[in-house]
Amino acid sequence: MLTRLILIAFVICPLLLHGTPDVSLQVQRFRSGTSSYIEVSLYIVGSSIKCAPDDQYGVEYMIIIKDANENIVKGDRFRLSNSGCPAKDLIDVKRFALEEGMYTLVVEMNDILDSLNSITIRQKTEIPVYASTSRLSDIELLSTIRPEVDDNSPLHKSGLYLEPLPFSYYYPSLHSLNLYIETYDADKLEGQPFIRYTIKPSTGDFPPPIVAYRKVKKESVAANVFQLDITKLISGPYSLEALLFDGNKQEIANQNTTFSRYNPEGDSIYIASGAMDLNTSFVTHIPDDSIDYYLKALAPVVNSADVDLMNTLLDKGNTKAKQFFIHRYWAEQAGKYAPQAFEAYMKVARVVDENYRSGFGYGFETDRGHIFLKYGKPDDVLPVEDEPSAPPYEIWFYNSFPATHQNNVRFLFYNPSLARNGFTLLHSTAIGEVKNEKWEIELYRDATLETPGVNANKMGDNVYRNARKYFENY
Repeated sequence: MLTRLILIAFVICPLLLHGTPDVSLQVQRFRSGTSSYIEVSLYIVGSSIKCAPDDQYGVEYMIIIKDANENIVKGDRFRLSNSGCPAKDLIDVKRFALEEGMYTLVVEMNDILDSLNSITIRQKTEIPVYASTSRLSDIELLSTIRPEVDDNSPLHKSGLYLEPLPFSYYYPSLHSLNLYIETYDADKLEGQPFIRYTIKPSTGDFPPPIVAYRKVKKESVAANVFQLDITKLISGPYSLEALLFDGNKQEIANQNTTFSRYNPEGDSIYIASGAMDLNTSFVTHIPDDSIDYYLKALAPVVNSADVDLMNTLLDKGNTKAKQFFIHRYWAEQAGKYAPQAFEAYMKVARVVDENYRSGFGYGFETDRGHIFLKYGKPDDVLPVEDEPSAPPYEIWFYNSFPATHQNNVRFLFYNPSLARNGFTLLHSTAIGEVKNEKWEIELYRDATLETPGVNANKMGDNVYRNARKYFENY
């Protein structure tokens, strides 16, 4: 079945999955009369799939819906394709009518130009027992919403164009929070029903909650749209709650969802406004001429969005903005114990800086220092400096690795420049870290008597060549 293709010009932050299509899967539940159905929204990041100038690119995928007994109750195959390079992002929306009960949704997807580039996603959903009482549908977060009728497009419903928000992530260029939610049997409620929307941070107590009210049409099924200017909403994770009330202000139904916001501009506005008093915070004890040191020390442990913000602060931020960033991070991590957590971390960071400092930056800015602070002290370290065809290298061993739920994780660092503490990460088995299948060839590239094939991943055996043996069997 060939579905209509929707192309989006912008590129979003992808999932942290390497070698698979980056896919945002969202499932929302709605009603049509006395029947229920789900909407399955798929967003595929174009840069994560292969394209060729003279061929079509895209994905083939299968949606399978299983009941609580693992019986298949729905299923179909689909294809999204286009031509040209670079590949553009792809969107599709499918709808499936379902009876009450528990279900597992399975999406199996593969790149049409690379069969090895594939992914399987599973998600559970429950269809509640039908009752002729006033209720709310799930909340559908959107990147774009506008009045527009097109009966042939999967992104159109209720006279609206509804473009799903991939990964529930509002990046800086999105200045409006948009959501769509349906009310059912509101015509049975007394007085004028309304929905109260509340947005608040998932952790911590700032910024303060945002509360808004919207009237609801007294209809059996009513489409409700809520839009909010989030230009000044600071970066962070948020929860969003929708509460349905009748005219007597009695709560009738509720729904919740979460989203993330990355907004350096809003962060700057919030800081400049003096909305947060830092006078009693532990950050006031950091000397002004040392604030950058403390800020850079956080790089190994903050998330990718905050790394971008941190770099902006280091480039253009004032002291108060940098204090705010450090305070907020530790308040979110440790609450009232933020000062103690901050001091404990910086104690380790200073030791890491001293042990790994190079001529190019602080010790925690080197690859070894970064990994140490990010994942902790390795269980064992094997330094090797006496192999004639390899620069100095060392292998770090972690028996357990809670960050990615792995065991027996290895990191291989090498120092091709021979500079003091000039080690860089060449290869690792940790999910999300550098993975170089040709690491052995790179490590032994000075073995002048051997020339590996173009597609080779390994060097030949040699009495003075032990890295693979150490890496795999030590």
